[in-house]
Amino acid sequence: MKRLFLYCAVLVVGLAPVVARAGAKAQEVARPLREGSMVSAVNGKLTKAAESNTWFFTAEVNITDGRGTIKAGEPTEMLPSSTLERMTSLAAGDEAIHVRLWARITRYSNRNVLIDKLPSRKFANRKVMNKQEIDLKFLDENLLNRNFLFPIYFVPLSNIDETEEQKDRTGDTGSSDEESIIPAEVLERLKPKRVVNLAKLDDILETQRDVICANRTGFVIIDDSTKVFTIDGLGRNIDHLHFRLLPCETLEATEKSLIDTPIVRQRFRVSGVITMYKGQRYMLLQRATRTYSHGNFAR
Repeated sequence: MKRLFLYCAVLVVGLAPVVARAGAKAQEVARPLREGSMVSAVNGKLTKAAESNTWFFTAEVNITDGRGTIKAGEPTEMLPSSTLERMTSLAAGDEAIHVRLWARITRYSNRNVLIDKLPSRKFANRKVMNKQEIDLKFLDENLLNRNFLFPIYFVPLSNIDETEEQKDRTGDTGSSDEESIIPAEVLERLKPKRVVNLAKLDDILETQRDVICANRTGFVIIDDSTKVFTIDGLGRNIDHLHFRLLPCETLEATEKSLIDTPIVRQRFRVSGVITMYKGQRYMLLQRATRTYSHGNFAR
């Protein structure tokens, strides 16, 4: 009996570091929010990446759907849209813009695209000892699984200058040696808050609305540089109408269908939101269903 107890104790001590490392690794990988979750009236700032034309929204509070969480202060990439173009038009240069944001959360992973790019496929017919390790390293460096924000509406915010009345209430007498008799919690609430910037509100009232595209048939083209949906005119003169596809779960599923049967040219019936950003057309897919010609139409 004592020997059995000793074996159990050794097993527990041996597995403890492994469990600890697994738990630490699980904590490092943030769980994305579910697609379709909404951001409603969240205050934050919009900043532009230094080396690209990409904008990020940093919320002042945590955003959660009950499973995943975007922590306060963590930047989230904004998707191109007419709303984003109106937001960035209020900025003077590349300075930060403080806004109250309403947006839809999308989630996208490029795992389907990376399947054909695995290093092990280059030497599939050769014996290599560490194929799995090479693939895992490649996936760790290139795998993407994160959230994006598709802005729907916003209100510009500005910062109230602290008035003399507020300074009197906070006990600010200009001397750093004197301690305030007001508790720190009250002082925090008395700090100036960001309010709606009425001066810029008129600039966003005239908006170019996004439109809904429903049950349009066409082709999805994906490559390393872009992902595009082109409408199939079926003989009509609209063959050059195309839309850049925004990252979302529907795009991820469409990519899987294209990769599973790469030889066949696939036609899809799609529905989604069409928007404009800096003269380019974009589409956020809501649904993409593969259609079959049954030999009636040319491929």
